[in-house]
Amino acid sequence: MILALETSTRHASLAVCDPVSEQVIAEAAFTTERAHNAAIFGPLSSLVEQHRSSLRGFVVGLGPGSYGGVRVGLAVANGLSVAMNLPVVGRSSLEAWETEEETYLVIGDARRGSFFIAEIRDRLLQGDPILVEESDLPDRLAPFLDRGLKIHSSDPKALEIIPETCLSFPRARFLLSNLSEEDLVTRASTSLEPHYLRAPYITTPKTKA
Repeated sequence: MILALETSTRHASLAVCDPVSEQVIAEAAFTTERAHNAAIFGPLSSLVEQHRSSLRGFVVGLGPGSYGGVRVGLAVANGLSVAMNLPVVGRSSLEAWETEEETYLVIGDARRGSFFIAEIRDRLLQGDPILVEESDLPDRLAPFLDRGLKIHSSDPKALEIIPETCLSFPRARFLLSNLSEEDLVTRASTSLEPHYLRAPYITTPKTKA
């Protein structure tokens, strides 16, 4: 069994899945407006206690999304990996959107007056998300809409700009798509990092004259 953790939006979720049969054995979901550091431990403890003996590793959503939320998921997954001596794999949360389609678009607020556009094919992210100005978003999405791709977003503002957008969120169970127990070994990492849309903006103090 593999335990998946997805905490990149306010709608967080956990799932225990059998990668061989692709069955979801157990799930838990919770919603918070801030980071999930308090809400996650109740459902997490319950799932780990019930399935401890059969767990073979962990997969965690790397974002993009809430900075605090993604950090909580990473910290928990890394902590479990060390405590239980099991591998952990990171995947883009964009590949785990709750939708029946395997190929779709995700758009969202990228701050500073811009949006990101991400194309997912067969549950795999196609290159880095594209950053576009908010005013250019309809024109940049037109070719994708012409191809019949559905657009998803966790950001209500996206619906105001692109009415065809489906308001939805990533879900832990979909982090297991195209992931086997062998992948836990070949793709495991001890230095997972959040998926940032932009490099962190750092200022330096001015030198006094």
